[in-house]
Amino acid sequence: MECSKARFLIGADPASAEQALAEHLVACAPCAGYLLEIRGLDGRLRTAMAVPVPLGVRTAEPCAVASRRASLQFPPQLAIAASVVATAVLVGLLWIGVPHRSLASAVVAHMTEEQIAWSTTSLLPPTDVAAVFAEAGLRLDAGLADVTYAHSCWFRGRYVPHLVVQTGEGPVTILVLPHENVGERTDFAERGYRGVLVPAARGSLAVLARDGGDIDAVVARATAAVGYLN
Repeated sequence: MECSKARFLIGADPASAEQALAEHLVACAPCAGYLLEIRGLDGRLRTAMAVPVPLGVRTAEPCAVASRRASLQFPPQLAIAASVVATAVLVGLLWIGVPHRSLASAVVAHMTEEQIAWSTTSLLPPTDVAAVFAEAGLRLDAGLADVTYAHSCWFRGRYVPHLVVQTGEGPVTILVLPHENVGERTDFAERGYRGVLVPAARGSLAVLARDGGDIDAVVARATAAVGYLN
């Protein structure tokens, strides 16, 4: 199981007992740590949601005091609404406090699980590449040749096109991420990889290499070549 799918399952159900997920967690310390983070967040959310909402006040105070206090009370419906808003704010603050894996780190983690992509050197027919893009509602226009690997990969809850193209300096990987937005170009270097995240017409592109590879040239070609079926 890939880390991206494992984290999707953890997010959907932190108490999941799926066998494949359990086996992955035994072998993957980062995902095991992520599970602990999500379970901690889940526990804090349950605690926040369990705060009782006062629907009325019973008091033994003198009538004049009780009457004055009652005049300051909110109707039950308003009290419930205020509690829901307060809980939503708390959820947001707790979620912000959880250290999420960055998009760049997720891309690198995915590549460490797809080592075969780097070693494939036979050029693929354009029809094979087009089929991978079509599965994601995308098309690949002319301009991005020398593709040696094309696959639909599970990445952060969705299947996305994953390509490897050959350059004079070595292979370069492209992940087309229509549902991952980035505000500006971001360069990164991590675990022996160097790469870049760039905005696209929809979502973003992740382009990375190891041991060479002309990243900037591939970014320009990919940005111009990736299109949309609808």
